Amino acid sequence: MKLKLSKRKGFKMKTEIRFCQDIGMFAQDRSREYSCLHRTAFCEKTCYNGKLEKLYSSTIPGKDSRNDLYWNELNGTVLKNALKNRKLFTGRFRFCTRGEAFRDASDIPKIREILLSNPEVLFWIPTRAWRNFSLRYLIQDEIMPLRNARVQASIDPSNDELEIELLKADGWSTMFYGDDTATDKGFKCPKTWNKAKGHCAVCEKGCFSEKRTDVHLKQH
Repeated sequence: MKLKLSKRKGFKMKTEIRFCQDIGMFAQDRSREYSCLHRTAFCEKTCYNGKLEKLYSSTIPGKDSRNDLYWNELNGTVLKNALKNRKLFTGRFRFCTRGEAFRDASDIPKIREILLSNPEVLFWIPTRAWRNFSLRYLIQDEIMPLRNARVQASIDPSNDELEIELLKADGWSTMFYGDDTATDKGFKCPKTWNKAKGHCAVCEKGCFSEKRTDVHLKQH
């Protein structure tokens, strides 16, 4: 079901982007219930957002609704204006710390237009949408070639080695979570392994490398 904005005269949606101190950049989220269609059972069981929902059960549903409504009107110009003159803006932006950027095919042209309209911004986009083959190839063709796109396939221990190797062969960077004892999962994220709060804003390796990379996140 498509969420609709109010039609009353003069209605203007409040900006819902937020600054995430933990990663040192602004982000736009979506509700898990509406957008997380491509999650694994392992992801559902261990998602850190599940813990937040228990802690903030009275406030998260309202914020989720506002995020989903704002997503409907979000475009390149809206985002540019929202980030304009923000003192904490680092030149990097995250889709999504909560929810999924690529819920369905309609999100592909939306995100492409946002990236093309904001070429000075690096967009960090971890995603599980690679598990849907039609979305996977749309992302490969329409989003990953953009110079300011940093797309990562989010993976966990439930994904088998063959599908991971096929992802890498197609040029996908990966972000692994769920086994701290694994020694072959790539670059250890300084933010999660060394508790370097805000390091994502300045990191030049891992998630923000121009080359294909594999990143290993420490469990929460």
